[in-house]
Amino acid sequence: MRDALDEQIEAYQAMLPDIRSQHGSVWALVADRKLVSCFPDFSAAARYADEHYGTKQVLIRHTDEAPEMAPYVHIGH
Repeated sequence: MRDALDEQIEAYQAMLPDIRSQHGSVWALVADRKLVSCFPDFSAAARYADEHYGTKQVLIRHTDEAPEMAPYVHIGH
């Protein structure tokens, strides 16, 4: 059974070529299987996720990461 993280990762992987071509080397924030925004650094992406998504699970991943790397999952506090 797939969980929300699997769905976020799958959506991110499908969007990755477009994200790279439009935004280059950035931190991508994915929520609800959609690209929310791209950020120049991880802390800006995490801060945005915390402010706008609270405890909702989102995915933050750098476009240059290898697919097998563990994702950052924001769950809030």
